[in-house]
Amino acid sequence: MALTVSAVETAIEAIQTGGQNVTLDGMSYSAANLQTLIDLRDKLQLATDRASTRPVFRAVNMSGMGY
Repeated sequence: MALTVSAVETAIEAIQTGGQNVTLDGMSYSAANLQTLIDLRDKLQLATDRASTRPVFRAVNMSGMGY
């Protein structure tokens, strides 16, 4: 199972709404390490955002000659 932002958010919600433990992709998390799940979610969201955006830079012809 690949980790997804929505799966991690579901795990965070389960702990925040009274669950003491949750297993996600073979790893067990508890209320004590909720911050670890939040950090994981943020990291996955950043990677997802980066993968879905176009490159910021593009090639520029500095010689003044056409390609």
